[in-house]
Amino acid sequence: MKRTSAKARTPAAVTRMPAAEAAGFDWSAARPVSFPNLQPSSQTISLRMPVWMLHKLKTRANRRGVPYQAHLKEILADSLRD
Repeated sequence: MKRTSAKARTPAAVTRMPAAEAAGFDWSAARPVSFPNLQPSSQTISLRMPVWMLHKLKTRANRRGVPYQAHLKEILADSLRD
């Protein structure tokens, strides 16, 4: 599955802070900001594995109450520690 890039939010789509929390803040000087050079901290990969392995991975992750991809990352991180 290919990940699509995030769309920039327009000022109209930005959720406003409740008035009680915004008290004392001057919003008149606020303006949208973009960070074009900001890179994601992770990279999407494609990994092929036997179906039985994926089912076992998902079962173990479910027992621990974590998403299977997070569980897989933990297994890989543990195996890569020196």
